[in-house]
Amino acid sequence: MPTPDIISIGSATQDVFVSSDQTHLIRIQHYENEEAYLAYDYGAKVAVDHLFISTGGGAVNTAIAFAKLGLRAAAVSELGQDDAGNMIERTLCEHGVDTSMLVRNPERATGYSVILTGPTGDRTVLVHRGAGSCLSHDDINWERVRAARWIYLSSLSGDAAALWHDVARCAVEAGARLAINPGSRQIDEGLDGLGDVLAAAEVIFVNKGEAYRFTGTEERRDDADERAAAEALHRAGCRTVVMTMGGDGARGFDGDTHYFVPAHKVKVVSNLGAGDAFAAACLAALDHGLSLREALKAGTINAGSVVTSMGATTALLDWTTIQGNLGQSG
Repeated sequence: MPTPDIISIGSATQDVFVSSDQTHLIRIQHYENEEAYLAYDYGAKVAVDHLFISTGGGAVNTAIAFAKLGLRAAAVSELGQDDAGNMIERTLCEHGVDTSMLVRNPERATGYSVILTGPTGDRTVLVHRGAGSCLSHDDINWERVRAARWIYLSSLSGDAAALWHDVARCAVEAGARLAINPGSRQIDEGLDGLGDVLAAAEVIFVNKGEAYRFTGTEERRDDADERAAAEALHRAGCRTVVMTMGGDGARGFDGDTHYFVPAHKVKVVSNLGAGDAFAAACLAALDHGLSLREALKAGTINAGSVVTSMGATTALLDWTTIQGNLGQSG
């Protein structure tokens, strides 16, 4: 079996997208920020207008995106021995992703998410981690991981979260390029607790809120806080810091220069998977030798396509299309 160019390690879920015209969006404005909540009439039977079933999870979404972008991609995740696990493995195979390192757990169900989509495309996710939180050191073929050019490490929870440190050590020993996308469990460890991983990371992908929380940066009304958060992550060891900001765009920092690119203005159907699509295209661009600014543009192009459809992988772009759009964006 060919050695993968990139191995995605993280979660795998079956996703059910639900939208209803009876969904209410409630906003609470504070002096410094705003909170928003999706709401339904308590005790009511809510009619579902649209239902869509797909695959999801950081490892699955990015592996499919990398394969679509022309990279030999493999996924490492733990699934249940059930129909949802079969669907995920079948979908990965259909997209040309190497599934030889998927793990099956007969005692736990495959991860499952219900995505409640609001009127603006934002969403609330109800997630059951399932078998994905059981992935362990002994489940992984470390020889194959060491052979990859890139390792993409996304959020892991439960007992599986300890693998973040194992993967970082593997990347350093093998000389592989490590890209990370921390989740809540990793951010809770803080810069010191995750120091070995940050020092090993070639690229870190975080959204703006995660960056602030991770670095303890206070939010203000200009971009000074965004720059401060990026610089703190760089000081912690990450060679390249990429911060996504939803509909506003994305920032990048390489230790010398701060970059900003605006988001593509599109009609948003669902923003689930936008971060994974962005990271995959950005990383593929860097792998092709493009500058960080061009890589940020590639990320926004792919994310801008994904949010126009339900499902995290439905509207992913190939590398030829992204290249063409890069040329048009100037």
